Amino acid sequence: MNDLSGNGAAFLRRLTFLSLGLVCVPVYAAIDKIEISDTRGSGMGGAVITTVNDAAAVNRNPAALGFMRTKDEISSDNTQLGKHNFGWNVLDIGAEVTLTGELGSHIDALAGLDFDDFEFGTLRESGKLQDLVQAAAALGSLNEKDTILVSASAESMMQIGHFGIGIRTYGQVGGWVNNVDLVRIGLGLAVSEIITELESASSAEGFTPGSYQGTLSQDQKQQIESAFNQAGVDDVVAFIDSKITALVDEGKIGQGQVDAAVDTIAEMISGAGGVNRLADNETTITGRGFGAVEVPISYGYAINENFSVGATAKLMMGLVYGTQVWVFNEDNVGFLESTLDSYNQSVNIGVDLAAMYRIKRAQFAVVGRNLNSPTFDGYDQDITLETALGTTNRTINVPDVKLDPQVTIGASFIPAKRWVLESNLDLFETGTILNNYNEQRLSFGTEVDLSVVQLRLGTYKNLAESDIGWVLTGGLGFQLWALSVDAGLALSIDDTVEFDGTEYPRTAQANIGIGMTF
Repeated sequence: MNDLSGNGAAFLRRLTFLSLGLVCVPVYAAIDKIEISDTRGSGMGGAVITTVNDAAAVNRNPAALGFMRTKDEISSDNTQLGKHNFGWNVLDIGAEVTLTGELGSHIDALAGLDFDDFEFGTLRESGKLQDLVQAAAALGSLNEKDTILVSASAESMMQIGHFGIGIRTYGQVGGWVNNVDLVRIGLGLAVSEIITELESASSAEGFTPGSYQGTLSQDQKQQIESAFNQAGVDDVVAFIDSKITALVDEGKIGQGQVDAAVDTIAEMISGAGGVNRLADNETTITGRGFGAVEVPISYGYAINENFSVGATAKLMMGLVYGTQVWVFNEDNVGFLESTLDSYNQSVNIGVDLAAMYRIKRAQFAVVGRNLNSPTFDGYDQDITLETALGTTNRTINVPDVKLDPQVTIGASFIPAKRWVLESNLDLFETGTILNNYNEQRLSFGTEVDLSVVQLRLGTYKNLAESDIGWVLTGGLGFQLWALSVDAGLALSIDDTVEFDGTEYPRTAQANIGIGMTF
C-alpha cells in the first residue's frame, strides 16, 4: 500500500468511498422492502399491486392469484386474470443507486488528498492549494445526510393456478459519514513553511493581489490571518481567497461551503506542525450491509368474483455484514476485503397478507408485507487499525437488521381492455439501511397494451424525505405468444449530483425481465 503512486492511491480512495465498506454502527437497523426486480411494475413507477397480471403476484399481491385460472367470462375481470393457468417469470433482475446530499462532490475533493503528510515543496505544486481548499470545504461540510444507497435483486417466480412459488435474492448497501474529525487536521509543515510554500506558488503563478474579485469577507480573511499568528501574511491570505473564489466560480464548491472551507483551513494552519496531523485524522465512513435469499410460497382465494384474499409465507436466510472505514487511512482497501468475509447468517420467516376487490373498470387492493417484522442477527467485529500513532484494536458492533412491516394501498382505473391507470401509497414511513433516512412512496403508473408491444410510464415520490423530488419511470414490454421480455428505467427528473465534473441523477434504477404466461 505504501508504494502506490499518486494516481493509484487516488483511484483506491475513490474505490473506498464509492464502495463505502458495507459498514456498521451500534444502532438498530430497520428496512422496509427491496422489491425492485419486478420489471413491469418498475416501468409504472412501482404502482402495480392492483393490476399485477403475472407470477410477480407472489411478491406484489398474492390476492391476485385467487382470480387466476377461472373458466367463466366475468365482467369485472378487467386484466383477464382468469385466463392465466400457468406463468413463469423466468428471471427478473434490477439495481438502483441513490445519492443524497453532496456526497459526489465530497468524494471528488477528498480523493484528491494524499494520505501522506504535506511535506516541504508540496504546496507550491500547481493546483495543490486548490485541491487542499476543496478538500477543506468538503471535510467541513460533511454530515450524515451525505449518503449512498445501493440496492439490487434477482428473482424467479412461478404461478400455478391459485398457487405461487419462487426464489428471490436481494441486498442493500448504504454508507454515510459517521464522524467528522475536525481536530486532527493539522498539516505536516510548520506554519513558516506553509507561508514559504504559498509565497512560492503565488509567485510561480504570477498572482497579483488586488487583481481579482475575492469571495471572502473581511472577517473571513481575518480568521485565516489569525490562524497564521504572524504579521505580513496579507498576500498569502489573498492567494487563498483567490483559490476559494476560483472554486466557487467553477461550481466545485457552493457558496454555502465557503464558511466551512474557511473554518477548516484555519484549523489546518493553526494545527500545522503539531501532533493533530491530517495523517492521523479519524473521520470515518459508516455504512450498512444486508443481503437475503428467500423462498416464498403463496396462495390466493377468491371469495366471489369481486373479492379475493391471499397470503405469502417466506423462508428467509439473511446475512448481516460490515466493517468501518477511516477516510485518511491507507488500509481502507484491506477493510473492504475483510468486510466481504465478515458476516453473520440467520434464518427467519416472513409473512405477507393481501386483499383485492374489483368491479367493472376499477380495482382496489391492500397489501401488507413482512407483517411479523422478521429480524436477523448482527454480531461484533474486531478490527486492527494501523495509524502513524501505532496499532489500535477496536471492536465494532454490527447491529441486528429488522424488516419493517409496510402496508400499501392501491387503486386502478381500467378505461379500456388494454389500458390501465394505477396509483399506490405506502401508509407508513419505514427505515432503510441508512441512518435516519426513511421511505414512504406515493406512485402513479399507466400501461398501454398494443398487443405485441406494451408501453409503460410512471412516477413516484419519497414522501418521507425532501432531498429528491419526483422520479420519472418508463418501460417497454414485448409479447410474442406466451413469451414476454420487459425492460424498465427510472431517473430522478431535476435532482442531480456532481461527480468527477459530470452531473448524474440522484437516483437511477434499471430492470430487465423475461417470462411466459399460459
